[in-house]
Amino acid sequence: MFLRFAFLRAFLHVLGFFLGDRYNYSKQIEGNFKYMDTGEKVWWGYKSVVRQIEKAEKGKGIEEYFANQDLRFYTGEEFVPKNRVFITAGGDLSASEMIFPENTGDLWEDILEFYFSGDIVCANLEAPVVPTKPPVGVPGMCLTAPMINTSEKMFDRFIYGGRGVNFFATANNHSLDQGEQGLLDTLDFLDARGYPHVGTARTQEEQDDIPIVEKNGIKTAFISYTYSLNGLDPIVGKEYMTNVIRLNKPDEDLSLIQRHVKIAREKDAHIVVAMLHWSLEFETYPIENVIKMGHRVMECGVDVILGGHPHVAQPMEKYRFYDPIQQREKEGLIIYSLGELVSLNLFSKNSRLAMVVKIELTEGVQRGNTLVKITDLKVLPIYIHYKELGKGKSQYKILDLMKTLRNLEQDRNPHGFSEGEIKELRRLKRLFFEKILPKHSCGLVGNGSLEGELLCIV
Repeated sequence: MFLRFAFLRAFLHVLGFFLGDRYNYSKQIEGNFKYMDTGEKVWWGYKSVVRQIEKAEKGKGIEEYFANQDLRFYTGEEFVPKNRVFITAGGDLSASEMIFPENTGDLWEDILEFYFSGDIVCANLEAPVVPTKPPVGVPGMCLTAPMINTSEKMFDRFIYGGRGVNFFATANNHSLDQGEQGLLDTLDFLDARGYPHVGTARTQEEQDDIPIVEKNGIKTAFISYTYSLNGLDPIVGKEYMTNVIRLNKPDEDLSLIQRHVKIAREKDAHIVVAMLHWSLEFETYPIENVIKMGHRVMECGVDVILGGHPHVAQPMEKYRFYDPIQQREKEGLIIYSLGELVSLNLFSKNSRLAMVVKIELTEGVQRGNTLVKITDLKVLPIYIHYKELGKGKSQYKILDLMKTLRNLEQDRNPHGFSEGEIKELRRLKRLFFEKILPKHSCGLVGNGSLEGELLCIV
């Protein structure tokens, strides 16, 4: 396996050299394993093990579009706040052969004060949880999509003794990895533990039973969809079990989303959050098709999109749209990809950079009407730290990127980073502030430095 992988990686390096500019930019493809041709599979391999793509599609103005985003949310003088709710969101909780209970004892230590302070703490559960089967993780050298399964003990890490993640999306490309029974077992497991979820279902009625989480009088509805099932089709006659919409294509039918938003509003939801598994892997920018799809999803009446799947962080967008159900102009938030949360890609350097966000929702009175709107956004850049300790031991931990760099600047290096690793941390910081969250997005205070002076950076 190692020799085969080494040969493939060398071949992809040479291919990238000869193709040059053609392998430097995002391409307008679907990225759906079921429909990939050989060229797309080679392109995926190149992005995965050689070099992640940091340049958007040529000639589309995508980089400039995100660079000019203003991610501050203004309430206006006429809005009188009454109640607030905080949603904190992280990316994908996957299964890996290199991540297990024994090396994640301090998994959350660096970010728990921020991430677990939300009233609703959500993430994408990107693997079935079937306790009767052995755990199966993504290997360090991955040549194809494995059929993964998360252990009960790793799930215990996610929920952190009841103080951690408390809402799970289950619609993703691994939803059917353990088959129909595995999907049912996962839902039974979550229900037995008392954790709400959305994205997969046992029945048509359950698919349409949109979960509402009420905190401080504010009702937030969650919906979830995946663009792919890793080459599988939805179960014939039971398509309701997996919320599948080919979200990376521009003209897909969104009637399922429209139906679910309508149900959520009929259940008096003040805010609708869509957790989407979409976009292209190992690419810093979403392609034009995905951006257009994000706008279409919002125009169904969705207030917030929390995106995942690309294994890297992607930019955010404040999008003004007309809500056809509430019949008013609104400002929504699209996070195209939060990146990883508990996952590991050894050969993808940019996959070590991700983010956790905190979204403030406020109920207030404006011109005599009571409404709920997004009033603030806070962002925590994170670094996925994995270290081999020798004698078969390792450590996996999520680090606060800016705190880590501040410590290094003050000659504190508790994680034993080498000079090369420190250089890489600084590169990832530049990537984040140049492409994921440009300095104009949140406004600057004080002397305008990026360390702690961006209004939305924690």
